[in-house]
Amino acid sequence: MLFISICVILVLISIVLIKKAGIINAYSKGILIATALSIIVAISLSQNYTQSLIPEANDGVGLSNKIAYWIIGEQGWSIDRFKTFFENSTYLALFLTLVYPLVLLIESKVVAKR
Repeated sequence: MLFISICVILVLISIVLIKKAGIINAYSKGILIATALSIIVAISLSQNYTQSLIPEANDGVGLSNKIAYWIIGEQGWSIDRFKTFFENSTYLALFLTLVYPLVLLIESKVVAKR
C-alpha cells in the first residue's frame, strides 16, 4: 500500500510541476506517467506470478523481485494472491491506457477554446 501511495504522490507532484513549468496538457502527461508506472508494476507482478508457478525455481512460494515485494509485502503469500495482484495491475494499466487519449482530447479542446 505504501508503494501505491508513493506512486500517486509522485504523479500528483509531477502534474503540479508540469503545470508550473507552463507545459500544456499537464493532466494527460500525468496520466502518461501513471500509465508507465502501472506497466512497470504489471510486468514486475507478472514475472513474480509466473515464477511462482514453477515449483523447481523456488523452495516454496516466494517473491521474485523488489517491486513485487514493495507491493505485496510479507504476509499471505500464495499463488492465488500473486495472480490477483497481477490481474489487478494489468486492469489498471489497460484502464490508464484507455483514459490517456480521452484526457488528452479534453485538454486539447479546453486549450483550443482559450
